[in-house]
Amino acid sequence: MPGFESPISNRKFAAQPMRNIEIPDETGYHSNQLNMEELQNFQSQVENTDLAEIEKQIKKQREERARGQTSLNEGAKKRIEMLIGMTRLTKTINIEGNEYTLQTLKSKEMRQAILNASRFDQTVQSPFEIRKQLLAYSLVQIAGVTIEQFVGSNLFQDKLDLIDELDDALLNRLLDEYSLLNQEAKNKYSLKNVEEAKELSEDLKK
Repeated sequence: MPGFESPISNRKFAAQPMRNIEIPDETGYHSNQLNMEELQNFQSQVENTDLAEIEKQIKKQREERARGQTSLNEGAKKRIEMLIGMTRLTKTINIEGNEYTLQTLKSKEMRQAILNASRFDQTVQSPFEIRKQLLAYSLVQIAGVTIEQFVGSNLFQDKLDLIDELDDALLNRLLDEYSLLNQEAKNKYSLKNVEEAKELSEDLKK
């Protein structure tokens, strides 16, 4: 009988004999190997399980679609984000050899900027705070470098601190440029003439 010797106690231990375990199949036949037919049956069960799971997922998606609760996949989300991004206008201006890139604001950014500045209503700080808030959201690049990289931070407060450190005359120029960009966006999405207004009115009546 095989065994092994412990190097610590110098004692010899007899190894337990190996046991053969036979697994009966559904027919009662004992075998420790799978034959070709059993292997094919096993593979078929796995494939059927995968198909059943796929059918279950399809059924679930159809039920969600019927309830109007279908969630967007990542591809659809990305396309929507790209389309939304197309509605934001940007412009790059050169001031004394330095380039500054501004962009129009999202609705939530404009709302937040006004809310932040509203704390200073009826005070001498109000126009300065409005300017700072708008530019902190609108200014996205300086000299081809993103604001986050420029200040070395993703915190919005650090962007506000950067605006405070810029020259007052420069901030006035940037705010003027932002106002022009914002007006350009308004013109782009506004009704161009009376005919367009009539067409819109007719569409709303349908």
